[in-house]
Amino acid sequence: MISYGVNVARPCGDCASEMTCELAQRIVRDRLHWTAECHCPHCGSTVETFGWDDTPAEIRDALVARSGLARLTIEGKTGPGRAALLKVFRDAGASLSEAKAAAQRAVTTGIEGTRVELELLKQRLERKNVIAIVNGGDSC
Repeated sequence: MISYGVNVARPCGDCASEMTCELAQRIVRDRLHWTAECHCPHCGSTVETFGWDDTPAEIRDALVARSGLARLTIEGKTGPGRAALLKVFRDAGASLSEAKAAAQRAVTTGIEGTRVELELLKQRLERKNVIAIVNGGDSC
């Protein structure tokens, strides 16, 4: 399992003291899973949230602020390789025009995201025999 998390401080909703929160993304069964687990050492309050696929901006922004963005690139693809590349983006819910734009970025400037987001994309691409490279962001 690929996972990456950071610890951040947030105000406690119950006592206004500082809570310690662990924010994380991980790959679980070919899906992006995110969690936020917060605990207040002052009053004992605990808040846990989690979800699948689209990570809330607050959590994603904290991960990017701590680790930076990673970049996924692939070798130029044409013909059948290009079709496989488009299929991966379409299967992830992109419209045809969005898939074409993402495929173009992947073979030119690269696609930016969190390390976990791009490792998941890399796994999906490699199942279609499209070799991807992820650079940047902290290690998982």
